[in-house]
Amino acid sequence: MIEPPGRLEHELGEYLRERYAIDATLTRLGSERDETYRASLASAEDLIVKVCAFDEPRDLVELQLAAAAHLARATTVPVPVAVPTPEGRAITRWERSGGLPVRIVYVISCLPGTSLAERWPSPEQAERVGAVHGEVTSALADFRHPAAARQLLWDLSGLAELADTITPPRAQTRLAAHVVSHFTRFVLPVAEGGARQVVHGDYSVHNVLADPAAPGFVTGVIDFGDVHIAPVLYDLAVAVSNLLDHRLADPWSLASAHVRGFLSARNVPPAELRALGAAAAARCVQRALISQWRATADPTRTEYVQEHSRHDWVRADAAIQTLGTATEHFLAAT
Repeated sequence: MIEPPGRLEHELGEYLRERYAIDATLTRLGSERDETYRASLASAEDLIVKVCAFDEPRDLVELQLAAAAHLARATTVPVPVAVPTPEGRAITRWERSGGLPVRIVYVISCLPGTSLAERWPSPEQAERVGAVHGEVTSALADFRHPAAARQLLWDLSGLAELADTITPPRAQTRLAAHVVSHFTRFVLPVAEGGARQVVHGDYSVHNVLADPAAPGFVTGVIDFGDVHIAPVLYDLAVAVSNLLDHRLADPWSLASAHVRGFLSARNVPPAELRALGAAAAARCVQRALISQWRATADPTRTEYVQEHSRHDWVRADAAIQTLGTATEHFLAAT
Protein backbone atom coordinates (compact mmCIF):
# COMPACT_ATOMS: atom_id res chain seq x y z
CA MET A 1 0.00 0.00 0.00
CA ILE A 2 1.37 3.41 -1.02
CA GLU A 3 0.84 6.28 1.41
CA PRO A 4 -0.53 9.63 0.16
CA PRO A 5 2.34 12.17 -0.04
CA GLY A 6 3.10 13.76 3.31
CA ARG A 7 0.43 11.87 5.25
CA LEU A 8 2.74 9.34 6.85
CA GLU A 9 5.28 11.96 7.94
CA HIS A 10 2.62 14.18 9.52
CA GLU A 11 0.96 11.36 11.45
CA LEU A 12 4.32 9.88 12.43
CA GLY A 13 5.43 13.18 13.95
CA GLU A 14 2.32 13.22 16.13
CA TYR A 15 2.81 9.57 17.09
CA LEU A 16 6.41 10.17 18.16
CA ARG A 17 5.35 13.07 20.38
CA GLU A 18 2.60 11.02 22.02
CA ARG A 19 4.37 7.67 22.48
CA TYR A 20 8.07 8.52 22.66
CA ALA A 21 7.99 12.12 23.94
CA ILE A 22 10.09 13.01 20.88
CA ASP A 23 9.46 16.29 19.08
CA ALA A 24 11.53 16.25 15.91
CA THR A 25 11.76 17.29 12.29
CA LEU A 26 11.61 14.18 10.10
CA THR A 27 13.69 13.66 6.96
CA ARG A 28 12.97 10.57 4.91
CA LEU A 29 15.92 8.33 4.00
CA GLY A 30 16.22 5.66 1.31
CA SER A 31 15.38 2.08 2.32
CA GLU A 32 14.52 -1.22 0.70
CA ARG A 33 11.37 -2.29 2.57
CA ASP A 34 10.48 -0.06 5.51
CA GLU A 35 10.10 3.70 5.87
CA THR A 36 13.18 5.24 7.48
CA TYR A 37 13.47 8.76 8.85
CA ARG A 38 16.16 10.88 10.44
CA ALA A 39 14.63 12.68 13.41
CA SER A 40 16.35 16.01 14.11
CA LEU A 41 15.77 17.27 17.65
CA ALA A 42 16.34 20.83 18.84
CA SER A 43 18.32 19.98 21.96
CA ALA A 44 19.56 16.41 21.54
CA GLU A 45 21.40 14.18 19.08
CA ASP A 46 19.54 12.99 16.02
CA LEU A 47 17.69 9.68 16.04
CA ILE A 48 16.60 7.18 13.39
CA VAL A 49 12.93 6.19 13.20
CA LYS A 50 11.86 2.96 11.49
CA VAL A 51 8.29 2.35 10.35
CA CYS A 52 8.24 -1.28 9.32
CA ALA A 53 6.60 -2.69 6.22
CA PHE A 54 2.96 -3.72 6.68
CA ASP A 55 3.82 -7.42 6.74
CA GLU A 56 7.01 -7.27 8.84
CA PRO A 57 6.86 -9.92 11.61
CA ARG A 58 7.56 -8.59 15.09
CA ASP A 59 10.04 -11.36 15.87
CA LEU A 60 12.29 -10.20 13.02
CA VAL A 61 12.33 -6.67 14.43
CA GLU A 62 13.18 -8.11 17.84
CA LEU A 63 16.00 -10.11 16.17
CA GLN A 64 17.56 -6.97 14.68
CA LEU A 65 17.49 -5.04 17.93
CA ALA A 66 18.75 -8.02 19.94
CA ALA A 67 21.71 -8.57 17.58
CA ALA A 68 22.73 -4.90 17.81
CA ALA A 69 22.34 -4.95 21.61
CA HIS A 70 24.51 -8.08 21.77
CA LEU A 71 27.28 -6.36 19.81
CA ALA A 72 27.02 -3.25 21.98
CA ARG A 73 27.65 -5.43 25.04
CA ALA A 74 30.25 -7.77 23.55
CA THR A 75 32.38 -5.41 21.43
CA THR A 76 33.54 -1.83 21.06
CA VAL A 77 31.98 -1.65 17.58
CA PRO A 78 29.61 1.35 17.42
CA VAL A 79 26.10 0.11 16.57
CA PRO A 80 22.65 1.73 16.78
CA VAL A 81 20.76 0.82 19.95
CA ALA A 82 17.06 1.05 20.72
CA VAL A 83 15.61 4.25 22.21
CA PRO A 84 12.61 3.14 24.26
CA THR A 85 9.39 4.93 25.11
CA PRO A 86 9.10 6.54 28.55
CA GLU A 87 7.44 3.26 29.62
CA GLY A 88 10.48 1.29 28.46
CA ARG A 89 9.07 -0.24 25.26
CA ALA A 90 11.63 -0.70 22.47
CA ILE A 91 8.95 -1.64 19.89
CA THR A 92 5.49 -0.12 19.53
CA ARG A 93 2.41 -0.85 17.43
CA TRP A 94 1.12 2.18 15.56
CA GLU A 95 -2.64 1.78 15.27
CA ARG A 96 -3.61 4.32 12.67
CA SER A 97 -6.98 5.81 11.88
CA GLY A 98 -8.96 5.37 8.69
CA GLY A 99 -8.64 1.59 8.55
CA LEU A 100 -4.96 1.67 7.64
CA PRO A 101 -2.89 -1.35 8.68
CA VAL A 102 -1.04 -1.39 12.00
CA ARG A 103 2.64 -0.55 11.59
CA ILE A 104 5.50 -1.57 13.89
CA VAL A 105 7.65 1.40 14.91
CA TYR A 106 10.99 1.59 16.68
CA VAL A 107 13.57 4.30 17.30
CA ILE A 108 17.33 3.82 17.39
CA SER A 109 20.36 6.00 17.97
CA CYS A 110 21.88 7.83 15.00
CA LEU A 111 25.61 7.29 14.56
CA PRO A 112 28.12 9.85 13.23
CA GLY A 113 30.08 9.56 10.00
CA THR A 114 29.09 9.00 6.40
CA SER A 115 28.46 5.86 4.41
CA LEU A 116 31.50 4.24 2.80
CA ALA A 117 29.48 4.20 -0.41
CA GLU A 118 30.06 7.95 -0.60
CA ARG A 119 33.86 7.62 -0.61
CA TRP A 120 36.18 4.93 -1.93
CA PRO A 121 38.38 3.82 1.01
CA SER A 122 42.12 3.52 0.82
CA PRO A 123 43.63 0.02 1.22
CA GLU A 124 44.49 0.83 4.84
CA GLN A 125 40.95 2.00 5.51
CA ALA A 126 39.49 -1.06 3.76
CA GLU A 127 41.63 -3.27 5.98
CA ARG A 128 40.26 -1.51 9.06
CA VAL A 129 36.69 -2.00 7.81
CA GLY A 130 37.49 -5.68 7.31
CA ALA A 131 38.85 -5.99 10.84
CA VAL A 132 35.60 -4.57 12.23
CA HIS A 133 33.70 -7.04 10.07
CA GLY A 134 35.73 -9.86 11.56
CA GLU A 135 35.07 -8.55 15.07
CA VAL A 136 31.33 -8.39 14.39
CA THR A 137 31.32 -11.92 12.98
CA SER A 138 33.31 -13.32 15.89
CA ALA A 139 30.98 -11.69 18.42
CA LEU A 140 27.85 -12.97 16.67
CA ALA A 141 29.13 -16.57 16.80
CA ASP A 142 27.63 -17.04 20.26
CA PHE A 143 24.50 -14.95 19.66
CA ARG A 144 21.25 -16.92 19.76
CA HIS A 145 17.72 -15.90 18.82
CA PRO A 146 14.81 -18.09 17.69
CA ALA A 147 14.10 -15.90 14.66
CA ALA A 148 17.69 -16.13 13.34
CA ALA A 149 16.93 -19.41 11.54
CA ARG A 150 14.84 -17.50 9.03
CA GLN A 151 14.40 -18.06 5.32
CA LEU A 152 15.96 -15.05 3.61
CA LEU A 153 15.74 -14.06 -0.03
CA TRP A 154 19.32 -12.78 0.20
CA ASP A 155 20.77 -16.12 1.31
CA LEU A 156 23.20 -17.16 -1.44
CA SER A 157 22.26 -20.80 -0.90
CA GLY A 158 19.14 -20.17 -2.98
CA LEU A 159 20.89 -18.53 -5.95
CA ALA A 160 20.11 -21.30 -8.44
CA GLU A 161 16.39 -21.18 -7.62
CA LEU A 162 16.43 -17.39 -7.82
CA ALA A 163 18.06 -17.49 -11.25
CA ASP A 164 15.37 -19.89 -12.44
CA THR A 165 12.67 -17.48 -11.25
CA ILE A 166 13.99 -14.11 -12.47
CA THR A 167 15.09 -13.77 -16.08
CA PRO A 168 18.17 -11.54 -16.46
CA PRO A 169 18.46 -8.94 -19.24
CA ARG A 170 19.16 -10.63 -22.57
CA ALA A 171 22.70 -9.22 -22.74
CA GLN A 172 23.51 -10.83 -19.36
CA THR A 173 21.95 -14.27 -19.88
CA ARG A 174 25.21 -16.11 -20.60
CA LEU A 175 27.09 -14.36 -17.81
CA ALA A 176 24.38 -15.16 -15.27
CA ALA A 177 24.28 -18.82 -16.32
CA HIS A 178 28.07 -19.11 -16.12
CA VAL A 179 28.33 -17.51 -12.68
CA VAL A 180 25.45 -19.56 -11.26
CA SER A 181 26.86 -22.80 -12.67
CA HIS A 182 30.32 -22.09 -11.26
CA PHE A 183 28.83 -21.17 -7.90
CA THR A 184 26.74 -24.35 -7.74
CA ARG A 185 29.66 -26.61 -8.65
CA PHE A 186 32.53 -25.08 -6.72
CA VAL A 187 31.25 -22.73 -4.01
CA LEU A 188 28.06 -24.25 -2.67
CA PRO A 189 29.65 -27.52 -1.42
CA VAL A 190 32.47 -25.63 0.33
CA ALA A 191 30.19 -23.06 1.95
CA GLU A 192 27.56 -25.53 3.12
CA GLY A 193 30.27 -27.68 4.70
CA GLY A 194 31.97 -24.76 6.43
CA ALA A 195 31.33 -22.57 9.46
CA ARG A 196 27.72 -21.51 9.88
CA GLN A 197 26.44 -18.99 12.42
CA VAL A 198 24.43 -15.80 12.88
CA VAL A 199 25.91 -13.13 10.56
CA HIS A 200 25.20 -9.48 9.84
CA GLY A 201 23.96 -10.46 6.39
CA ASP A 202 24.65 -7.18 4.60
CA TYR A 203 28.01 -5.88 5.78
CA SER A 204 28.62 -3.61 2.80
CA VAL A 205 29.85 -0.13 1.97
CA HIS A 206 26.25 1.06 2.37
CA ASN A 207 26.05 -0.14 5.98
CA VAL A 208 29.42 0.99 7.35
CA LEU A 209 29.80 4.58 8.53
CA ALA A 210 33.25 6.13 8.67
CA ASP A 211 35.15 9.31 9.39
CA PRO A 212 38.83 9.60 8.37
CA ALA A 213 39.43 11.94 11.33
CA ALA A 214 37.94 9.55 13.89
CA PRO A 215 40.06 7.08 15.89
CA GLY A 216 39.60 3.68 14.29
CA PHE A 217 38.04 5.21 11.14
CA VAL A 218 34.78 3.19 11.44
CA THR A 219 32.12 5.17 13.31
CA GLY A 220 29.22 2.79 12.91
CA VAL A 221 27.87 -0.52 11.61
CA ILE A 222 24.18 -0.20 10.78
CA ASP A 223 21.17 -2.00 9.26
CA PHE A 224 20.68 -5.38 10.91
CA GLY A 225 17.66 -6.18 8.76
CA ASP A 226 19.35 -9.17 7.12
CA VAL A 227 20.68 -10.86 10.26
CA HIS A 228 20.30 -14.63 9.88
CA ILE A 229 22.14 -17.93 10.19
CA ALA A 230 24.33 -18.53 7.16
CA PRO A 231 27.80 -19.70 6.10
CA VAL A 232 30.47 -17.20 7.12
CA LEU A 233 31.82 -17.45 3.57
CA TYR A 234 28.64 -15.91 2.18
CA ASP A 235 28.74 -13.01 4.63
CA LEU A 236 32.33 -12.24 3.66
CA ALA A 237 31.36 -12.45 -0.02
CA VAL A 238 28.82 -9.66 0.52
CA ALA A 239 31.54 -7.26 1.64
CA VAL A 240 33.99 -8.38 -1.04
CA SER A 241 31.43 -7.98 -3.84
CA ASN A 242 30.88 -4.34 -2.90
CA LEU A 243 34.60 -3.58 -3.02
CA LEU A 244 35.18 -4.99 -6.49
CA ASP A 245 36.46 -2.31 -8.86
CA HIS A 246 35.73 -3.43 -12.41
CA ARG A 247 37.61 -0.43 -13.81
CA LEU A 248 40.98 -1.83 -12.74
CA ALA A 249 43.12 -4.57 -14.27
CA ASP A 250 43.18 -6.07 -10.78
CA PRO A 251 39.62 -5.57 -9.46
CA TRP A 252 40.41 -7.28 -6.14
CA SER A 253 42.88 -4.85 -4.55
CA LEU A 254 40.50 -3.27 -2.02
CA ALA A 255 38.64 -6.53 -1.51
CA SER A 256 41.87 -8.25 -0.54
CA ALA A 257 42.58 -5.52 2.01
CA HIS A 258 39.15 -6.14 3.56
CA VAL A 259 39.86 -9.87 3.74
CA ARG A 260 43.26 -9.23 5.33
CA GLY A 261 41.57 -7.18 8.04
CA PHE A 262 38.80 -9.74 8.50
CA LEU A 263 41.33 -12.54 8.99
CA SER A 264 42.99 -10.58 11.79
CA ALA A 265 39.83 -11.13 13.85
CA ARG A 266 38.18 -14.25 12.40
CA ASN A 267 39.79 -17.31 10.84
CA VAL A 268 38.63 -18.56 7.43
CA PRO A 269 39.94 -21.92 6.11
CA PRO A 270 41.97 -21.91 2.86
CA ALA A 271 39.29 -23.92 1.03
CA GLU A 272 36.77 -21.15 1.69
CA LEU A 273 39.24 -18.43 0.67
CA ARG A 274 39.70 -20.24 -2.66
CA ALA A 275 35.92 -20.12 -3.18
CA LEU A 276 35.49 -16.51 -2.06
CA GLY A 277 36.04 -14.87 -5.45
CA ALA A 278 33.35 -16.96 -7.12
CA ALA A 279 31.04 -16.36 -4.15
CA ALA A 280 31.49 -12.60 -4.60
CA ALA A 281 30.67 -12.90 -8.31
CA ALA A 282 27.56 -14.86 -7.37
CA ARG A 283 26.54 -12.16 -4.91
CA CYS A 284 26.76 -9.56 -7.69
CA VAL A 285 24.44 -11.63 -9.89
CA GLN A 286 22.08 -12.25 -6.98
CA ARG A 287 21.91 -8.53 -6.16
CA ALA A 288 21.31 -7.60 -9.81
CA LEU A 289 18.46 -10.10 -10.13
CA ILE A 290 16.74 -9.16 -6.87
CA SER A 291 17.08 -5.45 -7.61
CA GLN A 292 15.55 -5.99 -11.04
CA TRP A 293 12.60 -7.78 -9.47
CA ARG A 294 12.19 -5.24 -6.64
CA ALA A 295 12.24 -2.28 -9.03
CA THR A 296 9.46 -3.88 -11.05
CA ALA A 297 7.39 -4.88 -8.02
CA ASP A 298 7.62 -1.47 -6.30
CA PRO A 299 8.40 1.41 -8.67
CA THR A 300 8.53 3.86 -5.72
CA ARG A 301 11.83 2.25 -4.65
CA THR A 302 13.38 1.91 -8.11
CA GLU A 303 15.96 4.65 -7.57
CA TYR A 304 17.08 3.15 -4.25
CA VAL A 305 17.50 -0.43 -5.46
CA GLN A 306 19.16 0.56 -8.73
CA GLU A 307 21.65 2.77 -6.90
CA HIS A 308 22.74 -0.28 -4.90
CA SER A 309 23.11 -2.54 -7.93
CA ARG A 310 23.99 -0.40 -10.94
CA HIS A 311 27.48 -1.92 -11.40
CA ASP A 312 26.70 -5.51 -10.48
CA TRP A 313 26.70 -7.07 -13.93
CA VAL A 314 30.08 -5.56 -14.88
CA ARG A 315 31.45 -6.45 -11.45
CA ALA A 316 30.29 -10.05 -11.85
CA ASP A 317 31.94 -10.22 -15.27
CA ALA A 318 35.21 -8.77 -13.97
CA ALA A 319 35.16 -11.14 -11.01
CA ILE A 320 34.53 -14.33 -12.92
CA GLN A 321 37.27 -13.41 -15.42
CA THR A 322 39.90 -12.93 -12.70
CA LEU A 323 39.20 -15.69 -10.18
CA GLY A 324 42.83 -16.80 -10.21
CA THR A 325 43.97 -13.35 -9.13
CA ALA A 326 41.34 -13.31 -6.37
CA THR A 327 42.52 -16.63 -5.01
CA GLU A 328 46.15 -15.48 -4.95
CA HIS A 329 45.14 -12.32 -3.04
CA PHE A 330 42.98 -14.07 -0.47
CA LEU A 331 45.42 -16.87 0.29
CA ALA A 332 48.20 -14.32 0.65
CA ALA A 333 46.07 -12.36 3.11
CA THR A 334 46.52 -15.10 5.69
